[in-house]
Amino acid sequence: MGLFRLITCLVIFLFAGIATPSAQANTPDTPLKVRVQLKWFHQYQFAGFYAALEQGYFRRAGLDVELIEGHPEVDLARTVVDGGAEFGVGNSSLLIDFNQGLPVVAVAAIFQHSPFVILARVDPKIRTVKDLEGRTLMGESHSAELTAYLKKAGVDLAKVRQVIHSGSVKSLAANGPERVDATTAYISTEPVEASQYGIPYQIFNPRELNIDLYGDTLFTSQRFAREHPQAVAAMRDALAEGWRYAYRHQAEIIDLILEKYHPRMDRMTLTLEAQSLYNLFLADIVDIGYMSRTRWQEIARIFAETGLLPASYTLDGFLFTPDAPMPGWAYQALAWAALVLLFGGLLIAYIVSLNRRLRLSLAQLEAANAGLAELSTTDALTGLFNRRHFDAALDRELARATRHTQAIALLMIDVDEFKKYNDALGHPAGDACLRRIADILRDNAQRASEFAARIGGEEFAIVAGGLTPDEAFALAERIRREVADAGIVHPSRDDGRVSISIGVNCAPPDRVPLTARELIAGADAALYRAKREGRNRSILHTD
Repeated sequence: MGLFRLITCLVIFLFAGIATPSAQANTPDTPLKVRVQLKWFHQYQFAGFYAALEQGYFRRAGLDVELIEGHPEVDLARTVVDGGAEFGVGNSSLLIDFNQGLPVVAVAAIFQHSPFVILARVDPKIRTVKDLEGRTLMGESHSAELTAYLKKAGVDLAKVRQVIHSGSVKSLAANGPERVDATTAYISTEPVEASQYGIPYQIFNPRELNIDLYGDTLFTSQRFAREHPQAVAAMRDALAEGWRYAYRHQAEIIDLILEKYHPRMDRMTLTLEAQSLYNLFLADIVDIGYMSRTRWQEIARIFAETGLLPASYTLDGFLFTPDAPMPGWAYQALAWAALVLLFGGLLIAYIVSLNRRLRLSLAQLEAANAGLAELSTTDALTGLFNRRHFDAALDRELARATRHTQAIALLMIDVDEFKKYNDALGHPAGDACLRRIADILRDNAQRASEFAARIGGEEFAIVAGGLTPDEAFALAERIRREVADAGIVHPSRDDGRVSISIGVNCAPPDRVPLTARELIAGADAALYRAKREGRNRSILHTD
């Protein structure tokens, strides 16, 4: 019995040694003090932070978090790099700061779509964004993506008078020298305020030119990420949990904001802001905070194309990638192996029993992992592959097409006037419509070299290997007719039916290899052309 007591003591000692390092990290008893520099005044835009604080998610993650209110001229990257805060909430212009030598690290993209737009007053002489030449634009310091939009739209920025943002949309209606013609804005906030003040406005959206960047992005400094990688990962995960709570308890969080943070908005404005923001998450497509290196590369390409980044830009070191610690079960396996070597003869019976239980646990773990793997690649609403799987699978199919000198086709599909459908019939009917269209896409992508995915709210894609341009176009037309013939009623369309528009891009064998970005860009261009030419049609991209 004395030997078994010794074995028991050794087991306790070994596992205590394993548990101690993680327990000595930032625990709720010894939280790490961190500050977060917000990019704007307190409002629902930062609801995830408020919820994580109130619900104790930060504290349970070992963090004592202080929020610092922002303003139009706060230099977010410089504040974090210089030690004024450990974290900041920036946007895609962080990539410009990084390539200019500021050691920032992007941690999590909160919004999958950027809320940035340009809000202009209604004026017969301002019909397009190019009409801002010769006029006054009020802007904040971290709106580089709108600068890219203006440049891509052909606006001569030297002819635009740019002034510092006043922090209020009222400047659009001011008299005298304070009046401006347009302002940088969030689609979720300033249009609501303009309506409340009775200011007629029009919106110029970068997405009109296919500029679709990440929105609010949590970031830190390279130094802090290097010294506290576990704290950075904990902040990311706790913030995502806070946003999920805010998503489910909108009214409660609005009450919290009004009571504790004294925003410049009333309850109605906060409620409208909250409803607008949820369209930017794509929470049913990807996890909150998800970032793709491929998409950051596309953002960098847009900045480089408009002269905001040099052609030699880099992403190396920009994205937070913590070293994964060895899982606990691996340490336990090492501990048990050591004990077996020391006391193998006396522990044979115990090991037999342990192995039996271990086999059962591994079988359960494998089943659970298989289920998790399927969930991580599948869109919950339609059952098609999700955007994360689409990005990875498209790269694999392109590599296969290159290896075998085969053609590859991409169909980008968008449901026509889907917002009107949702507004008229409600989101449950909209979900049913998307599932019906997904069934049609699945039925038409049955070959081993084909798959369909949902890549946005009402946006789908089909990747098909081995198709010529004519065959790819014929596939698109067949899908379009089947959707039209499905008879899904659309009360806001003249013909009374839901329809789709399809952009097709096909790389024949002599054009492979082709990058994913080039293939997507061609299909997107064809899709936008189909939209412009009246919808309910397929367009084949040609160089």
